[in-house]
Amino acid sequence: MSLKVKDFYQFLDTLAPLRIAEKKDSNGLQIGSFEAVVSGIVLAVNPSLSLFKEAVKRGYNLAITHHPMFYQPLYSLNWDEYPGNLISFAIENKLNLLSWHTPLDKVSFGVSEALARAFDFETEDFVLKEEEGFGYGKVVKLKNCVKLEALAKKVKETLKTWVMLVGDPDKEVEKIAICGGAGGFLKEYLKGKGINTLITSDVKYHQAFSALEEGFNFILIDHGISESFVLRVLKEKIENFLAEKKVNLGIYLHKEESPYKII
Repeated sequence: MSLKVKDFYQFLDTLAPLRIAEKKDSNGLQIGSFEAVVSGIVLAVNPSLSLFKEAVKRGYNLAITHHPMFYQPLYSLNWDEYPGNLISFAIENKLNLLSWHTPLDKVSFGVSEALARAFDFETEDFVLKEEEGFGYGKVVKLKNCVKLEALAKKVKETLKTWVMLVGDPDKEVEKIAICGGAGGFLKEYLKGKGINTLITSDVKYHQAFSALEEGFNFILIDHGISESFVLRVLKEKIENFLAEKKVNLGIYLHKEESPYKII
């Protein structure tokens, strides 16, 4: 038995339904054909040339990424520049690309839950629930009250990457929230819940400054790394899907370094 790209599309849609995607989001088939027979799968946060080359090297023809290839409008395609070089490489090598973005952010097992589990955090509910089983961010009740600096150090030690702190390092916290990816928009929702600390990514200067004035704390981490943990969950679910179908396909989890270098 063989599986086609459309079979994985349908499977992903059952896990994280496309109907819950943000209106301006880009999901599903980005490059390729629904009818292509899948020879193997590579998983990554981002579509990249290194990812596609890894797929070709392994003889795999399906890439599944969290971030989409096409998010902003493209007005021209130059094969010699990004993203044209990436698209042309995929086409020339008959690669297929599926991207699953905000649906994977919103499901209960998704980006924020997977990140929380990396720290052995027990989550309660969504920070912003849209409907039963779907929403953004997760509320976390820590086992013990800890200083903000100690919590930030735990995050750094677990992720083995840079961490930035917005807030009083000596402030004690017990109930916090976590949101993989850019979760700064959740600050006002958290304040309404009496929660003053959020682990997330991509908070801009003015938002950080106002948070400091308000007594709200951010522990900031790399966007891509924060979302990478859901790929492990996705890999396991795909492996179970393949086992049910009695299909043997290789699955490779592509590791990406942070684009930021702290010097």
